[in-house]
Amino acid sequence: MRIIDTHIHYGTDRNVAAHTCCPNLIAGEANSVVEFLDEQGASHGVLFPHDRVMSPPWDADYDKANMQVGAAVLAHPDRIAGLARINPTFGAEHTRNLIDKYVREWGCRGLKLVAGYDFYRPNDLRVTAPMWEKCEEHGLTVLFHSGDAPRDLPYLQAQAAKAFPKVKFVLAHIGMHSFLWEAILACQEYPNITVDMSQAAAFDMKTFIANVGADRLTYGSDAPYVSPRVEQEKLRVIGLSDGEQEKVFWKNAARIWGFDKTQGN
Repeated sequence: MRIIDTHIHYGTDRNVAAHTCCPNLIAGEANSVVEFLDEQGASHGVLFPHDRVMSPPWDADYDKANMQVGAAVLAHPDRIAGLARINPTFGAEHTRNLIDKYVREWGCRGLKLVAGYDFYRPNDLRVTAPMWEKCEEHGLTVLFHSGDAPRDLPYLQAQAAKAFPKVKFVLAHIGMHSFLWEAILACQEYPNITVDMSQAAAFDMKTFIANVGADRLTYGSDAPYVSPRVEQEKLRVIGLSDGEQEKVFWKNAARIWGFDKTQGN
């Protein structure tokens, strides 16, 4: 079974890395990403920076971390799709300039957003519209961290999808267990929303597929914090048909993240 991992953090600093489930995935070491993909049997991966501003906050707008992702993409363009971590509270001009730079310099495929850490609401278009406009312009996909109150909630994220129906939005973790049904309702209402299953319970995946379908779910490991062996096994024990497994493990990801342009459906 071919596998595409749609949720990979570019490691973390070495002090933390040793205590994660994937200690050999190290930020700034591009070969470690390919080795991680090979270890789990994945043909491709979607890579983005850590969620939190490093401490002390020497990279508050994530530009240095994003450029590390870009270097990995340029080193292994046949295996890695890179996303940029964006904090839109720096203002519209700064946001637009960063996104343009990442698309131009390393072929950025989308944005990774965690509104709770950066203190904004996804549905506050005064803050977020510049991101969505650039995503529409460049054909970028948005990956939301989803499922933590009060800012990273599927309902708030769905309002962005409603306002920008040409942009593809992915809700990570199926909204976490507490907000599973918000994620389901968001997908039922807005066709430009899909989810990834990283960290989701097996029961939540079964519930999502029963109510939305296997076409709107992708596999993601959430490395280095979660073991890809554990995340993959969830999909193998919930009673999916071979065709449904193919969709979740790679076909949906190929469509959503653009791998099908070179690999086929």
